Amino acid sequence: MKPGQKQKRNRLIALSFVSVLLVLVYGPLAQWFVASDRVLYDVLASRLPNQPLDNALIISLDPSRTDADKMLSRYGQIVAILKQSNVKRIILTQPPDIADNENLPGWAAALNAGVPVYAPTRHRFGDLATRDGFVDIRPDSDGVLRRAALWQLNDGVMSPSLPLAIAFDNANTALSHRMSSTEDAIFTSNYASLRRIDVNELFHDDFDRNTLAGATVFVDSDPALVGATALLPSGQFVTASEIVSTLLAAVEQNRSIIAPSWVSAMEWLAPMLLAIFAVLFMPDRSRKDIAVLAGCAIVLLLLIEALLLYVLHIRMDLGRPILIFVGVTILSIWLVGDETEEVKNAFKRGSDFLAAGRLEPAFAEFRHCSPTESVATIMYKLSLAFEGQAKPERAEAVLEWMKRTQGVPATNILGKQKSGGTPRRLGRYVIEKRIGKGAMGAVYLAQDPRINRPVALKVIAIEKEFEDEELKEARLRFYREAESAGRLTHPNIITVFDAGEDKGLAYIAMEYVPGIPLKKFTDPKRLLAPKRALELCAATAEALDYAHNQGVIHRDIKPANLMYNPKEGSLKITDFGVARLTDNNSTKTGIVLGTPMYMSPEQLGAEELNGHSDLFSLGVTLYELLAGEVPFQATNIAVLMTKITTEIAAPIAKRRAGIPPSVDAVLAKAMAKRPKDRFSCGTEMAIALRNCARYS
Repeated sequence: MKPGQKQKRNRLIALSFVSVLLVLVYGPLAQWFVASDRVLYDVLASRLPNQPLDNALIISLDPSRTDADKMLSRYGQIVAILKQSNVKRIILTQPPDIADNENLPGWAAALNAGVPVYAPTRHRFGDLATRDGFVDIRPDSDGVLRRAALWQLNDGVMSPSLPLAIAFDNANTALSHRMSSTEDAIFTSNYASLRRIDVNELFHDDFDRNTLAGATVFVDSDPALVGATALLPSGQFVTASEIVSTLLAAVEQNRSIIAPSWVSAMEWLAPMLLAIFAVLFMPDRSRKDIAVLAGCAIVLLLLIEALLLYVLHIRMDLGRPILIFVGVTILSIWLVGDETEEVKNAFKRGSDFLAAGRLEPAFAEFRHCSPTESVATIMYKLSLAFEGQAKPERAEAVLEWMKRTQGVPATNILGKQKSGGTPRRLGRYVIEKRIGKGAMGAVYLAQDPRINRPVALKVIAIEKEFEDEELKEARLRFYREAESAGRLTHPNIITVFDAGEDKGLAYIAMEYVPGIPLKKFTDPKRLLAPKRALELCAATAEALDYAHNQGVIHRDIKPANLMYNPKEGSLKITDFGVARLTDNNSTKTGIVLGTPMYMSPEQLGAEELNGHSDLFSLGVTLYELLAGEVPFQATNIAVLMTKITTEIAAPIAKRRAGIPPSVDAVLAKAMAKRPKDRFSCGTEMAIALRNCARYS
């Protein structure tokens, strides 16, 4: 399926999914999903900074300790004492029940005279008190009290709630415009506790009643916790007096939480806007981009709800919109999940076609891949292959694709002429500077002028090393090995583009990758963290496994041939195709192929090699990266060969902190003397190394 068709399909699936989800979440299954709104509100509301009423306290009678017949009398005594103490106001939130036929002699004068007294509507005291109002305690289905009504219809007349009635009667309180008749409810958050006075203390002769002057006093028959009638969003159990005091404080201090009419509209609009955003922008993006977009959107929604609540004291429920958005995000990630695998398969198929010389199918497959550096590298290689088949127009088409998707490297970075002369050249490549040197030649940073692309040029003085028949054989082996290395296409292997000979020098044009050879990190003062070293060697083992499956053996694995880019965390194996340019039977100068201290016993014995030899060398490399020295050392080659073939490397887990004992087991298996005792393949070794890295 083409990318455009897949995007349309994914958008259609996402649109269908979100439509069904919207209907369910806000329709038949709303009661199940409303919990997400409540949970989010509870978390935020429980942390809302509230202030208690100024100079307020609670006096409660314990019904279990007071005779029911004496309860009413006790209330009268309390009210009398409070009025004598010149309190500001008395609030009877839950007075004792009084029969309709019971006489209340003296109560009218007691409740109306002097200090204002407030009582619940439809209670006998409500008809006698200064003002009355209803106490609304109706929790949600989960038992939490989040909403309190401001107005209630009583006998055809709209009556205020008790907190609102008290606030109306307070000359010092100018009710906010927020408390207009359009607002029919306010919302609870958390309870800022008030001081409580024991009834017996109030009647004690030693009690200083002057401390009550100017106070707002709540009188009820609900002891704290024991008499709790509701649970707040903060998780606090509160009594009726504590609820009324909390709501009254919110109203008088202009901190009441409300939900204006426009909030309801936004709560319906938000999920639809989020759904449109998700359908339009998510299905055609990568998993990483989807996760970033979703994370930013969710954080933004949380901030909006928090700011509205904490700054404006407005409740807007965004739990369900967030839930819907998360659902669409998960669906989008699932929809594009197979796209990554498809891109990998396209890259692999293209590489196989290229290796088989089927260039047109390779070009078609590579164009399905996202434009990355690896794809650009292999496409450059494809353009050279088209050029080699005398198809310059197809080579130009490949280069045009690269320019359109990747851009062209800046000309001022590479390829500038040195002051005072013409740049040196090999073939068509312009040499800029030397960036490395080894026993078999030098490595130069060069430029392919056709597309202004940087390359690394491995140069070997082949005519100086060989003569006559040896030179002919070396040339054949050189091109054969370069061709084998050129078949390798792996993120952790330097790609070989081209090979040639000019001015008596053989050269291999390879992918240029900025980095540092791991040899720089074998200094005991510059060692990598054990976990990082294990991860880099695991990546190397996987790349070697790929090469071995392609029939290519490196023969010279060592820290100097592993290029590491600390900024990107990437690693590339270099010098594939170079180690077999000569062998020790045909070299003129007696060059020993590979580096002896990293060589396997069978390589030292000139035996036929397979991938197990590279794994041995990788084990030696890892040992040096962890310990700062190679496991086998000697002053001459003969002693070194004896140690490599007979001695067991010393354990390093106790020599350096942070290295788990399991690393020694992995190293012992990798550096086993017999190939059959080592890891069966690079992938098996990579798995073992990553398991060790988890505990480093």
